[in-house]
Amino acid sequence: MMQTPSDDNSSAPSMNVSDLLEHLRAVSPYLPGFIYQLCLTAEGKFHYTYTSPRLEKLFGLTQQQVADDANLLLKMIHPDDYQRVINESIECAETGRAWHSEFRMILRTGRVMWIEAYDTPVKRSDGSIVWTGYGNDITQRKNYETALNDSETKFRAFVENANDIIYSLSLDGVLTYVSPNWSEILGHSLSEVVGKPIEEFIHPDDVMALKNFLQQVWHSHQKHSGIEYRIKHFNGHWCWHRSNIAPLFDKQHELDSYTGIARDIAEHKLMMQRMSHMAHHDTLTGLPNRASFTQHLNQAITLSERQQQALAVLFLDLDNFKPVNDKHGHALGDLLLQQVANRIRQCLREADIVGRIGGDEFVVLLQNIHHLANARQTAEKICECLCIPYEIDGKILHVGVSIGISLHPLHGSNAMQLVRYADEAMYEAKKMPGHVQVFASPPLGVSSSKQDDFSQDAPSAKTADDQG
Repeated sequence: MMQTPSDDNSSAPSMNVSDLLEHLRAVSPYLPGFIYQLCLTAEGKFHYTYTSPRLEKLFGLTQQQVADDANLLLKMIHPDDYQRVINESIECAETGRAWHSEFRMILRTGRVMWIEAYDTPVKRSDGSIVWTGYGNDITQRKNYETALNDSETKFRAFVENANDIIYSLSLDGVLTYVSPNWSEILGHSLSEVVGKPIEEFIHPDDVMALKNFLQQVWHSHQKHSGIEYRIKHFNGHWCWHRSNIAPLFDKQHELDSYTGIARDIAEHKLMMQRMSHMAHHDTLTGLPNRASFTQHLNQAITLSERQQQALAVLFLDLDNFKPVNDKHGHALGDLLLQQVANRIRQCLREADIVGRIGGDEFVVLLQNIHHLANARQTAEKICECLCIPYEIDGKILHVGVSIGISLHPLHGSNAMQLVRYADEAMYEAKKMPGHVQVFASPPLGVSSSKQDDFSQDAPSAKTADDQG
């Protein structure tokens, strides 16, 4: 039915792809628009790794057609909008910002449809980019906006039947008109609203942003879109709204007021939060995934260099997990991994970070480490905690763990070097006798006086028996 990315580590996304697609499939039936995941390879080729079923109803294309040829959908973007959409998307990927845009699409029937789209870009280490996003048909809303320039009668007809809130403001920000559904959406009677400054209803933290937005409309004499703010409900809670605001002119063509269309975006905000979390966290354990952990680690490295503090990276690989998983099934294995993640969390300080980067592989960031011994103590604490038997579904399960340790700046100057060093150290630990080992010295063949001096804080490897 759908095309999915390769399982190869060099091109796979930073989170479990099957879990992400499962989440996308789960939420897509409840949304009026469509969900998509679009990939741009390092060679410059677009392909969709996921589209939700509503795609066919909106655009007349099946999921399989789009999976086979992304251009069938991309080339529906209006020629006057296409390059802008592509440029904006790539620019957001380069800067790490979420993307939001409105653009036209020409259907096979010739009808023009307006789409409002939002997505979150993730740039992979192999140079490819993945956008996970949501699009919705806003043609009706665009018709409302067009109606503003047609006639007062037509405008009133749209206003009275619109699902969005339509309002007018004087130049000093006083509400001179609000459509009837303000009361339905926000609970205030119209008499409590008309004649009041709009800032009385706007969250204090958002008032300045709205004032600046109105200034942009005033200076440009053109419509501006996309201001987001919190507005107070009659019951006292805050609702997220997005508004477009356009200037209105008198007979002398002087700007004399504003008109706007506002929409409740609470569901959109929640959806974007979930999508952002899904893009940066492991869906099974809720821990940061590889990309998110790397970002935290790079930030910690910058801070540690500024404060001249050391930090440590622990690479954990469970021992005997595969036999447990094979014998009792993946469902029980997943429950075991969740308990392992919880135990690791309990062994750490609030400032430390643990991530899951593979099936039974975890990484830990320890900040403000003064000696190798500090990192070893935490590693040994994790070993002891993870080796306590697990009781799941009436079964008693046993797993061990091997841990490799790297320190900044001793073993590397960037995230890639530190994780790779700790990974190599972990594999050396697995060669040691016993079921639980902590290995912290440089890999074989690597030596320096600085490393030798630092390693004197503790032995290079330690078994479970030694720890007792």
